[in-house]
Amino acid sequence: VFSDDRLSITSANSMSNYKRNTASDRDALFGGSSGGGGSKHKKNNAANRDALFGEGGASNSGSRATKPSAPKATKATAAKGYKPKQTTVSSSTGRSVLSGEARAAKMKEAEEYRAKAKKAMSRGVFARADPLAASMFYKRAADAYQQCGEVRLERIHREAGAGTQMQQGAYATAAADYARAAELLQISNEESIEEKRKEGCRLYNAAANAFRQMGETGKAAECVVNAALALLWDDETTLLSKEALARMEEAVEAYVPDPMNRYARYRQLGVSAFVDPDAESDVITPDMMALAKEHMVTKAYAYEPLHKLTYVFCHYGEYASALYAVGAATAILEAEGIATLSLSRNYIMETILLLAMGDPVAAERAFLDWHVQKTSYLTSRECKLAEELFRAVLARDGDALDEARSPEGSNRAALSNLNEEMRTIVQQLRVSGVARRQGAMKTSSKAKKAVDDELSRELQSAKVAAKAPKPAQMVVQPADDDVDLDNAFIGEDESSSSGSDLPVGESSSQDESDNEQEEKVPMDAAALNAEMDDLMNDLGLDSDESEEDLDDDDIDLR
Repeated sequence: VFSDDRLSITSANSMSNYKRNTASDRDALFGGSSGGGGSKHKKNNAANRDALFGEGGASNSGSRATKPSAPKATKATAAKGYKPKQTTVSSSTGRSVLSGEARAAKMKEAEEYRAKAKKAMSRGVFARADPLAASMFYKRAADAYQQCGEVRLERIHREAGAGTQMQQGAYATAAADYARAAELLQISNEESIEEKRKEGCRLYNAAANAFRQMGETGKAAECVVNAALALLWDDETTLLSKEALARMEEAVEAYVPDPMNRYARYRQLGVSAFVDPDAESDVITPDMMALAKEHMVTKAYAYEPLHKLTYVFCHYGEYASALYAVGAATAILEAEGIATLSLSRNYIMETILLLAMGDPVAAERAFLDWHVQKTSYLTSRECKLAEELFRAVLARDGDALDEARSPEGSNRAALSNLNEEMRTIVQQLRVSGVARRQGAMKTSSKAKKAVDDELSRELQSAKVAAKAPKPAQMVVQPADDDVDLDNAFIGEDESSSSGSDLPVGESSSQDESDNEQEEKVPMDAAALNAEMDDLMNDLGLDSDESEEDLDDDDIDLR
């Protein structure tokens, strides 16, 4: 009996242990069950169902399901499109500058790295230069100087590290260091402006050379553009230097070779690298065209640096070079084979620049031969604006020109899509002559006023000299007894004395006319200008602008 009882107790304990183990395994796999009889999975299912279809469902009392809640409205974000990255030059990349003892310790650490880099590049009898180790030490030293806020020392070590990277073939790192050194040079205040421009141009050209070694023609061309713009750092003048103009035109050809640019003839300085200067004719051969196509930059948004150069040219009044840059951007967009809004804006910029140069015939020819060959351009707002502009200039209709470029007119949308420099040129267009810059107009007005003042002074001095009595002139007569001594001193010139044989009536009339001419008051500068304006109006050569616009064209001081 006792054995049977022990056996039943043992089996009961085993069964309870089995159930506990099974419950523990289930809880470990699927989560623990609550004290409600293992109905937690039902509660989870109900919660999931309510999250998907709203709260509700049949309750124990048979209540009606509640109406699902309406989803909350979310605000749709409009696509902003592509925006060029605005690079801001800073001495440190978001790092706080050290001070006190921490700065002194970091400066000491940078000096140690500098000494190690110099030692790695030193040569001896049993040692040779190690550019790999030196580049690592130069980078650590530059980073340490960056944390200390030492702009000049960081720039020097970035440039030294870039040189060692070039020796070992790490062109990407070298290009980045050269570009960083140029950015640090721009914000430096220890060098003069001329030194900063020269060194900045050199550093960006070194970065471009490193990218060419990698085969990155697009990045190399962008560095060439930055090298050209480095010559304009802190430039407040209104004239573009010859060196800067030549560099910027070379940057344009870095993107599009001249054989691919239909406006290559408007290049002012330099010779294309893809054209033989010793060739007898300017005919572009198929081999030259194939070579130019291989070197044209076709990466995405490659036209944006060219637009930047275009606006700089327009700012300085170099409309021919601006047209040369726009032609390069048009060649890139046309090579893609896709008619886009950017291509339409390029076409309208070509028309505006041709009109600004005073050549409406070339603007009409470009419009008919190339622009309207794109079907999408015919229905664009830019096409309507371009046609109205050059037709108004060809017809010499000032009212039509003002209506076409009015900010409140039918072309306000096309004008608003243009750059500020282009909108300024549109407002400066005239039905005759080239577009005048505001600064040039002011300068010409000052020069004209100075000339008028000088002319007024000369006329005033002539008037005073005419009113002054002439001194008596002594006429030397031969010794003769019959000479009339009363006429020895006369107030007339030799011409009047030579006419003494004339009759009395004629002599008196001639004297009266001479006196009348002496009594006439000379005309001042304003009267002379008014008379000239009347004469120009009679000949049909009047201008549609104010008097200030009648100045001579600007003188190129280069």
